[in-house]
Amino acid sequence: MARFASLLKTRSRSLFGVDISAQRVKMLELDRSAQGFRVLSYASQPLAEGAIADHQIVEAEAVAEAIAHALERSGSRTRDAAIAVSGPAVISKIIDLPSVMDDAELEEHIHFDAAQYIPYPIEEVNIDFQVLERHPASEDMNRVLLVACRRDNIEMQVATLEMAGMKVRLVDVEEYALQNACRLLTAQQPTLDNGASVAVFDVGARNTRLTVHRNERSVYTREIAFGDQSLAERLLAAHDMSDIDQLQAHLRTGNLPASLIEPEIRNFSEDLASQIERSLQFYVSAAAAENEAIDQIIVVGGPTLYPGMEPALKSRLVQPVSLGNPLAGMLASSAARRNGVDFDAPSLMITAGLALRSFE
Repeated sequence: MARFASLLKTRSRSLFGVDISAQRVKMLELDRSAQGFRVLSYASQPLAEGAIADHQIVEAEAVAEAIAHALERSGSRTRDAAIAVSGPAVISKIIDLPSVMDDAELEEHIHFDAAQYIPYPIEEVNIDFQVLERHPASEDMNRVLLVACRRDNIEMQVATLEMAGMKVRLVDVEEYALQNACRLLTAQQPTLDNGASVAVFDVGARNTRLTVHRNERSVYTREIAFGDQSLAERLLAAHDMSDIDQLQAHLRTGNLPASLIEPEIRNFSEDLASQIERSLQFYVSAAAAENEAIDQIIVVGGPTLYPGMEPALKSRLVQPVSLGNPLAGMLASSAARRNGVDFDAPSLMITAGLALRSFE
C-alpha cells in the first residue's frame, strides 16, 4: 500500500512549509526556543496565470522557477520541505476499527478493504492513517483517520520541488495544516478556556475555509466558495491600479486609508458577514447542537490587509469577531522582514501549519 511521505507522522528535522496556491508560492521556516516560536526565513513569489488549475500544477517548470526564486530570496540553507495537497483528489474519513490492531494490522486491513473507503483503484492512490482516540461508545474500538490522495497529484508536487532544488520530506493535507495553525491563534486568546468554541475563517482569493476549534481540536470544517478577489478587483478598478502587487504595495505603505476605500469595504464586509452567519448555521445544523455557541470568530487571510475591515465586521456580526495573525508576537529575522513576512503573516495559515510540523 503506497503511503504519503510521512503524512501525519512526526519529524525531527527543520522543514520549510511550502504552500503552492493558485496565485503565489509562499515559504516559511520556523525555529523554537524556550521563549517560543520565531520566523527564521520567509519568501513568496507570484505565479503566472494558469500555472495552477483546479488544485493541480499545470506548468511545472514555471512553478519550479518561482519556488527556486523564493528559496534564493529567503536566504535559508534549508532544502527540506513540507507540502500540502488539496481538492477533490484528496479523501479523508474517520473509520472505526478494533483497538487491538497495531499499525501493521491496521495497514493490512485498510489495504484489503480499501474499496469500501476509497473510490479509486488502490494502485492509483497514496494512503496514510492515524489512530485518533478510543471510540467514546466502545472500549474495543478506535477512531482512525484515513487519508488518501491520487498519487499523480503528490508526484507532480514532489517533482516540481525537486526541480527547484528542494526535497519533500512530509506531505500533509491543507485542511489539517490549517487546523494545525489554529493553535497559534487560540494561544493568543488567553480569555478563552479550552472548552470555548472558536470559528476560524481563512479567506483566500477564491475560497474560504472554516474550522471550528475546541479543546485544541478541530470539530468541524467546511469550504466556502467565496473569497476576497472581488474586493481586490473593485479596488483596482476604483483606484486605477494595474495589478494585485500594486494594490498590496499601496496597502503596505498606507496609501489606501480606510476613509478612501470605505464603500468597497462596507459592501464586502456585508457579503463576508452573510457568509459567516450562513456557515455557522450549517455548523449548528450538522453538529445537531442548537445550544452550541461560538465564543469567538477569528478572520484570517486577505481581508485583514484592508483598513476598516475589523470594525465593519464587528458592526454586522452578533458574535465577538477579530482579525487574526498566526505569527503575531513572533520574532522574525531581518531577511524575513525585508521579504514582507509582517504584512503577509495573516495569509500564512497553511504555510505556518506546515512549518509547525518540524516540532511535532
